Amino acid sequence: MIGTAVLGGIEGQDWIDRIADPLQHGIRSVLRRAPVVAKVLHGKFLGHPLHPVLVTIPIGAWSCGLVLDFAGIGRRGRRLHRGADASTAIGLGGALVAALAGLADWSTTLGSAKRIGFVHGAMNLAIAGVYGASLASRAIGLRPLGIALSTAGFGLAGASGWLGGELIYRYGVGVSHDACERKPESQVPVPEAPIADVG
Repeated sequence: MIGTAVLGGIEGQDWIDRIADPLQHGIRSVLRRAPVVAKVLHGKFLGHPLHPVLVTIPIGAWSCGLVLDFAGIGRRGRRLHRGADASTAIGLGGALVAALAGLADWSTTLGSAKRIGFVHGAMNLAIAGVYGASLASRAIGLRPLGIALSTAGFGLAGASGWLGGELIYRYGVGVSHDACERKPESQVPVPEAPIADVG
């Protein structure tokens, strides 16, 4: 399975620890000095992590921006350009806020989850750069380039989002320690469905 191979490849990169360990130490040090900020970033007031809530802002805004970009291609689409640009900017701002909560959560991870989270965060940093370049291109009149960059950023965001999902569902990052004990009472078991043979 491709997903397992990708995760295994990242997990085996021990060089990540040489960058991640000092970075985690620095984040933890800052959060220890600001416990109220730490509680907010970890979502203590919600009863679950804040990061998954905040990522809906860039995902939604960039999805809207992508639709408006493609709907606005051509001379008659100029009215849609402002909406696409605004959506792209809102998504970038939302991504930066979500990153703060994501860094706080990542600072508590260990082992494989730390490495996967590092790559997830690095991808998100690259995605923010791509969307920033898209906004700059739009501002100087290079709209086709801006649309191309946004489209590439959207694809990368999907890949990074998959890694984020793996952090939650495979590694249990941000999941309550007693979640598995409560599982039988909280959901109906779903049987494994066989994959239909094609051909």
